[in-house]
Amino acid sequence: MDDLSLLEHEVEQMSTALGGADPAREVEGCPGWTIAELTAHLTAVHRWATAALETTTPPPYDEAPADAAAYTEAAQAMLARLRQLPADHPCWTFDKQNPTAGFWRRRQKLEVAVHRWDVAPYAISDEVAIDGIDEVLGFFLPRQVHLGRTTLPDGTLTLVSPSRTWTVGQGGDQSVLEGSPADLLLAVYQRGNRLPGAWGETPLTP
Repeated sequence: MDDLSLLEHEVEQMSTALGGADPAREVEGCPGWTIAELTAHLTAVHRWATAALETTTPPPYDEAPADAAAYTEAAQAMLARLRQLPADHPCWTFDKQNPTAGFWRRRQKLEVAVHRWDVAPYAISDEVAIDGIDEVLGFFLPRQVHLGRTTLPDGTLTLVSPSRTWTVGQGGDQSVLEGSPADLLLAVYQRGNRLPGAWGETPLTP
């Protein structure tokens, strides 16, 4: 999977989506946010990721109002720096197992892919969706538990797509959700179809 090429595509599509969206519109997938606030968030995240590429300690995170043009500027600056650096370039990340630029290629690709759906729903590719589910269940959820931000419900959750199956939890009742990889990705991000039972109330991501 070429994360950088996929990120470039996602950024291009996000810039177009934000340029055509009403800044005052509420974002269903991000309760309490408007398009303007989501734009400010994404712009700040891209600037933060760009700064992280230059250091081995956490850079400051500053969020300020931003429009579609500011988003595009920040995103293109991030892409330009990522193109200059090899994937194994050492830098700060919030994954202690992967302190490299490759982390940011993947993380920003998935950040934009999910939020682009928030701005203008579209058919997320199987490739991106499967990688996104892997990230949530293999990285974000264990991190959420480790940091005390969430606890796993009793029982097992199984996600079933035509090409992959994921299982998390252990013992007890078994909850199953079937769908396309895109449907399942949106579900683990608490968008679209909700996860069954108590899993639907459990924050799997920050």
